[in-house]
Amino acid sequence: MEYYVNTFFLLILATIFLSYSPQHTVAHQDNKNRTITALLSTACKHAEHKDFCVSMLVSDPNIHDADLKGLGLIALRQASSNASDISEYVKTLLNDSSLDPAVQDGVSECLEHYLDAAEQLDDSVAALLADAHKDVDAWVGVALTDSISCDAALSEGHESVLGGKNEVFRQLCDNALAINKVLSDHKN
Repeated sequence: MEYYVNTFFLLILATIFLSYSPQHTVAHQDNKNRTITALLSTACKHAEHKDFCVSMLVSDPNIHDADLKGLGLIALRQASSNASDISEYVKTLLNDSSLDPAVQDGVSECLEHYLDAAEQLDDSVAALLADAHKDVDAWVGVALTDSISCDAALSEGHESVLGGKNEVFRQLCDNALAINKVLSDHKN
């Protein structure tokens, strides 16, 4: 009798397994990928570097559950995280005794600017959650100004001490502003 119960149970499991359609899952995944692609195209349409915008958003593991506002939050968090990373890198430069004193002063100023930029971007996240798009623009703009001020603080010819990090940061901020513009346009 136990043999028949086990066989019956296995037949039911096999029926369930065979009735599950992998084609449905593939079709569903394909539709989801098309939706994400369309959303990314919309989100990055105002970005100066569209391919960079898309690639940065795609690199985030939370993209699959994100709507347009979620993509804006991802972009702001990426820019904020980048500002924090640059701050940490700049701290290591401050301990480099081989740097010229004028460069050390500029690097010290850059640290202040990037700490402020990270703070501005964190405030921008809260503003985006509250649909305060003008505040997002203003605070991301201040973060961008901080990056430009960092470049200016480094004596001429020594901008390379940051190895292009300022440019990447500015592109990340541009992504956030581009998505915020789309969100603002949709709100009006």
